[in-house]
Amino acid sequence: MQKTRAIIGLLAAFAVLGLLAACGGSEPTPTSTAPAPTPTDGPPTATPTALPPGVTAEPTPTSSGPSAADIFEAEWAELIVAAQAEGQLVLALGGSDSRTGRFAFEDFKRQFGIEMVTSSGSGSDNANRILAEYSRGVHTVDVVTVSGASLERLRSAEILTPVADWLIRPDVIDRSVGWYLNETIWSDRDRKYVMADSLAVGTIGSIWYNTDNVTQEDLDLIDNYTDLLRPEFKGRMAMRAMNNPGGKSVIARLWLTPGLGPEFLEAIHRDTDIDLVIPEGDKALAEGVANGKWDFGIFGGGRDFRALEALQLPVRELTLTKQVGALSTELSGGNAMLKSPPNPNAAKLFLNWWYSQEGQTADVESVSAYGPIGSVSLRSDVTQGTFPDHLWDVVQQIPGWRADGTLNERLVVFEDNDEWFEVRDATEKFFNDLYIELGYDAFVNF
Repeated sequence: MQKTRAIIGLLAAFAVLGLLAACGGSEPTPTSTAPAPTPTDGPPTATPTALPPGVTAEPTPTSSGPSAADIFEAEWAELIVAAQAEGQLVLALGGSDSRTGRFAFEDFKRQFGIEMVTSSGSGSDNANRILAEYSRGVHTVDVVTVSGASLERLRSAEILTPVADWLIRPDVIDRSVGWYLNETIWSDRDRKYVMADSLAVGTIGSIWYNTDNVTQEDLDLIDNYTDLLRPEFKGRMAMRAMNNPGGKSVIARLWLTPGLGPEFLEAIHRDTDIDLVIPEGDKALAEGVANGKWDFGIFGGGRDFRALEALQLPVRELTLTKQVGALSTELSGGNAMLKSPPNPNAAKLFLNWWYSQEGQTADVESVSAYGPIGSVSLRSDVTQGTFPDHLWDVVQQIPGWRADGTLNERLVVFEDNDEWFEVRDATEKFFNDLYIELGYDAFVNF
């Protein structure tokens, strides 16, 4: 495991103090008759005060022009006007964002008066559409929120715009104030297209269950993920297929965690009579557990389950109330701008707003509307939302643990690094080979 290093950025602010002083001379020799004043166009000039002997007058300060804050405010106001002239923003979303992000998008629309045109469907479907359009020279999408393998496909096709081309907000560029981490964490392997916005702290992978079918005795048997291999759970579980394109992050965590790894992942497929849904089948997995088709849904995305839980359907998350195995961290999320977007100013405005305190607060509150959330913003000045209190306490300590080098001793840490991306690639081939052998032909993608 790569040792996590903290990069502490210290920013010292210096104020230039100017002392107004007048240039003095020798005292005038008094005369009997005062000279007549010379007319001027402006107000009278104050009589200079003589300086004590040996004291040199300070130079009168001169204006250094507009401040950096003034320059940004003018640029920001100009960007808003240009974005409003375009009138709309087109976003291609991952499956969960299309359901739980709409309140955040509405906040942006209300604040700036720009229509939000959002896609539906999975991240894979949207990536397919975008790639097909670009091959024909058609550009209909401004911003994408897809992740994992879908993001990798767009990156490999070289149709993303580097962050440096659109980032202007000082509170986003300078992370010494208002962020948990001073350095930028990237969601893409080139480290220039997508800045992570999400800090997840929790168990390695989620375990959801049907409250009508699962007893407390069942739950008491699960203290580690290897307990899912017990005969009591055979034929009662389902999960997403673990090859491309969905679920790469949880797969990599399971692969890299000591005591789990490929041996556990192979056993969960071979020895438990587990059912599979498509790799991005979070909705099908959640609905199957809610209607009793399966007693347990493991390692799936939580947003679809939480939406059903909010509707008072019989689904609960075991890993929200009980620590199963070690706690882990993961940094992920973020948005990317496509090359040649149809609404470049609206896209630039949205992306800068998204990483601001306002944008990140809107995102947390939007997702929190569906129940408990599994991650917080990387901004430390953003609301907790419905993130669990006991994990919120852990989040507050992460900067200190990173600084003193003890983070890896306390948590299983996953961040962007070469090993992380290499594992994500390796697991795709591993599971394709396994599915060919086991006869899961519907899930083999090459």
